[in-house]
Amino acid sequence: MKQRNVIKNDLFAADHHRRKIDRLGDPLSEIEQHIDFATLAAEIERAAPRPVSPQGGRPPFPTETMVRILVLKRLYSLSDEQMEYQLLDRMSYQRFCGLNHAVNIPDHTTIWTFESRIGETGAHALFDGVSAQLLKQGYIARGGQIIDATLVPASKQHNTTSCR
Repeated sequence: MKQRNVIKNDLFAADHHRRKIDRLGDPLSEIEQHIDFATLAAEIERAAPRPVSPQGGRPPFPTETMVRILVLKRLYSLSDEQMEYQLLDRMSYQRFCGLNHAVNIPDHTTIWTFESRIGETGAHALFDGVSAQLLKQGYIARGGQIIDATLVPASKQHNTTSCR
């Protein structure tokens, strides 16, 4: 007699898992609701324009995708290698970065190259932009461990007069 098993294989299992993650509350979807990544990507393009190669070559990943990757990397304090691994491994990271149906995922060298291209000026523009957008909506980003990067309401100052 064949032993019964609770595991069921299904072609649409990934869709089922996505819906369950949405029901449980994906913190990355909350972050996505409060940050305009298209505006940040445009700001990065102004601060550090993409060089045009006359020889062609592999087309680059969209700036918005790379901006989202850098935000995740910073929120969760990940190295380039760990960011690559998490992009391959975590469904929520893939969805957040717009890579959930992509065959090719940026590797650690691509992430490093993008960071080097935007430099310190671009990094300041990016993270100052993220902070400004969040503060405008009454939030601050609290990063750290991979399980607790969330948005928390910013503390409101109740003092109206200064101490003398």
